[in-house]
Amino acid sequence: MGTICAALCFRVAHAAGSNATGNLIGSVPRTEDGAGIKLGPRSTFHPGFALMVGGDSNVFWNRKGDHGGVRPAALVMPVAWLGIGNRDVRDGVLQSEVEAQQDRKIDYNIRLTAGYRAFMARAEEIRRLPRFSVDLNAHFVIAPGRRFSFNFTEFFSRFADPRNYDAGVGYNYNRIDHRLSLGFIYRPGGGRFSIGANYLNEVLYFEAPDVYSGDRYIHGAATEVKWRIAPRSAILVNYSFAHTYYFSCNANTDPDCNEDNNAHRVYLGFRGQIAKRWTLDAMAGYGAGLYYDDENGPNFRGFIGGVRAAYFPTLRTQFFAQIDRQFSDSLFGNYFHDIAGRIGGLHTFRWKMYAELGFSVVGRRYAGLPIPGRETRIESYENAPGFVRSDTLFALSARVEQPFGRLFVVGARYDMIVDRTDFIAHYTGGLTDFGGFAKHVAMVLGAVRF
Repeated sequence: MGTICAALCFRVAHAAGSNATGNLIGSVPRTEDGAGIKLGPRSTFHPGFALMVGGDSNVFWNRKGDHGGVRPAALVMPVAWLGIGNRDVRDGVLQSEVEAQQDRKIDYNIRLTAGYRAFMARAEEIRRLPRFSVDLNAHFVIAPGRRFSFNFTEFFSRFADPRNYDAGVGYNYNRIDHRLSLGFIYRPGGGRFSIGANYLNEVLYFEAPDVYSGDRYIHGAATEVKWRIAPRSAILVNYSFAHTYYFSCNANTDPDCNEDNNAHRVYLGFRGQIAKRWTLDAMAGYGAGLYYDDENGPNFRGFIGGVRAAYFPTLRTQFFAQIDRQFSDSLFGNYFHDIAGRIGGLHTFRWKMYAELGFSVVGRRYAGLPIPGRETRIESYENAPGFVRSDTLFALSARVEQPFGRLFVVGARYDMIVDRTDFIAHYTGGLTDFGGFAKHVAMVLGAVRF
C-alpha cells in the first residue's frame, strides 16, 4: 500500500499552490466565461455546463515499484457552475479599482463549481473511487476605494481524491479545505498611502476516519502598508502570522502525530506597472516556521520572496515568468520549502479561440521527517540523510477552447505532474513505498456557457 507521504502530502501541497496555471488535477475545471447575462447596470451572471471525457495515466499516483503498479483509466466528468459579479477575478484576486466612485458601494464576485468524476474500468476498486467535488469562491469589497474599505474572501472546496487502491474500496483521501480572509483597508488623505489588516482562518479536514493526523486548524493575521508611487505602482511591506493546530495531535499516544507550529512571514517589495506593457512583482523577505514541541525536528528560518514579470503585447495576450522561494507547514515532516520557476502565457485569437500554456519546475525539500521506530510506524528510509527528503517536481498545463456562437464551446486540456525523487520508505510487514510518480490527464470537452 502506498503512503500518505508519497501521495497525499504532495497532492495537497501541490494543488494548493505549486501549479503553473491551475489544472485538472487539483481543482474542479470549467471553461472561460462567455458574455454573460446582465443583471442590473453592472452585475453579470455566468452559468455553464460542460461534459469532459478523457483518460488518467496513473489513477493512484503510484510508481511501477509500488504494490499494484501504475493503473490507468478512462474517465467522464460532467461539470456545472454558477457565477455572478461586477468585477473579474484574476489569479485569485478581485480586480477592484483603487479609485473611489460615488455609485460603487460593493465590488464582488461569487463562483460555485461542481464536478462528478467517474472512472471507467473493469476493476471495482477503480469504478468505485470518490466522484463528487465542489468549489466555492467568494470575493467582496465594501466601500471600494473609500477611506475605509472592508473585504471578505472565502475559498471552500470539498475534493474527492482516491486512496491507493489496495487500501480497499471505500477508503479515500476526500477532504474539506476552507480558507477565509476578513479585514479592512484604511486610506488617509488622498489614498496614496494605505494600511490594511486581515484575520485569517483555515481548516483542512479529511473525511476518512483513519486519516486523522492531517486534520488541522489555522488562525492568524496579516497586515500590509502600501505607498502608491504612481497610479499603477506601489511599494509595500506586509507581515503575516499563522498558528497551525492539529486536531488529533498527541505525541504520547500516536507516533504519527503532526506538530503544532507558528509561522511568521515578512516582505518588502514593489508591485505594479513598470512600462506600458510590463508589470513587475518583486518581494523579498524572511520567514520562520517554529515547531516548539518537536525536540528532534528542525525549524525553518531563512529568505523567502520572489519575482514575477508579465508582458502584455496586446489586450488579448499575456506572458509571464516567475521565480520564488517559499516554505509551508507539511503533513509529512515539519515543513517543506520550494525553490520554483514558472513560465506561461495565454492568448485569445481573432476568431475567439482561447489558448493557455504553463510550465513549472520546483525543487522541494521536506525537513524534519518522523524518526523511524520512534515517531512513525515506518521502519526505515532510504535516501533521506538527516531526515530530509528531496524531490524535483515538473508540472505542465495546456488548454485550448473554441467558441461557436454565444453559447457553445469545444476544447481540449492536458495536465502533467512528475515527481522525481529517490526517496524510499519501508513499512512494518515488508511493505515498501517508492517516492515519486508521473501522472498525465488528457480531456476533450463540450460546453454550453453564458
